[in-house]
Amino acid sequence: MSDLPDISSMKLSELKSELKSYGIDSSTFAEKSEFTSALQNARNTMPRPSTTYREVEQPKPEREEKKSSSSSSSRKPSSSSQRTSGSSSSSSRRPAPTPAPTAAAPAPPTTNPINIKKLTAMRSPVTAFQQIKEHPSQNIIGERNNSFLPGSPFSFSLHGSVQESDSAIIRIPDGVCLKINCASVQRKAMDEYLKQKGSIGVSLRLSSEENPEMLPIWTFARDRSSGYTMSGLGLRVCGPRTVRLLAFMEMGYRSGQSVDVHVFGSVSLNKDAFD
Repeated sequence: MSDLPDISSMKLSELKSELKSYGIDSSTFAEKSEFTSALQNARNTMPRPSTTYREVEQPKPEREEKKSSSSSSSRKPSSSSQRTSGSSSSSSRRPAPTPAPTAAAPAPPTTNPINIKKLTAMRSPVTAFQQIKEHPSQNIIGERNNSFLPGSPFSFSLHGSVQESDSAIIRIPDGVCLKINCASVQRKAMDEYLKQKGSIGVSLRLSSEENPEMLPIWTFARDRSSGYTMSGLGLRVCGPRTVRLLAFMEMGYRSGQSVDVHVFGSVSLNKDAFD
C-alpha cells in the first residue's frame, strides 16, 4: 500500500472520504483520532476499494460489425448487350434478407435497501476512546483508542479516575449492537490501591444520551466483594447511540494511584434492524 497517503497527514475531509469508500459510517465520530483509528483498522482488515485512488477505466464501445461484403461492395455494371425480356426478368436482384431482431438485455436486479444497510453495518466498527489526564493540571498524558467490527469480541481497559470528564466514549453505529457481559480488576493492583488510607474500592459507571448521570453498574468494595470479577452484567446497547463508561475510584485517590477496570463483551449486528 505504498501509494496510500499517510493517515496522520490526511485532512478530516480526506479521512471521511476514504472511510466512506470502505462503507464505514463516520457520522458519530467527533475526535480526529477516532477517524484515524477507524481508517487504520479498515486498511488492516478490509479489502482495498478499487475506486479510492484511481478511476475505473470505462470500457470502450464495441466497434460496429463490418458490413457484409455483399452489401458494401459496389455493384458490378450490367452487360452492354441487352438480353431478351425473359432473361432480363430472371436476372433481377433479390431483396436483402431482413436481420433478425436482437434480444434485449435483461434488466438489472433491483437492489434491496436492507442489504445495503446490512453491508454498511458490517463495515462500521464500535469505537472506544478515553483520554488519560494528569490532575489537577488536566494535561493529557495518554489515550486509549480501540475499534471493534461486528462479530468481534469487545475488551477495553478503563483508566480509573474521580472526574466524570475522564470517562471513555463508546460510539455504536446504526445497525450494530454492543453487549457487555463482565468486568474485572487485577488483584495485585487492587490490593496495592486498598493500602491507601481511606480507600474503599472502584465502581463501573455508565451514562447515556437519554440519562447523562453517571450511575454505578458494579462496585468492587474492600469489605463486601468476594471476587475480583463480575459476570452476568447483561448490558446490551444498539446504535446509533453514544454511551460513556467510567472506572470511578471510591476515595483514596489523593495520591494519584488508580486501578483499571477491564470490561468484556461482544459486538454484533442488530438483527431486528434487517427483518
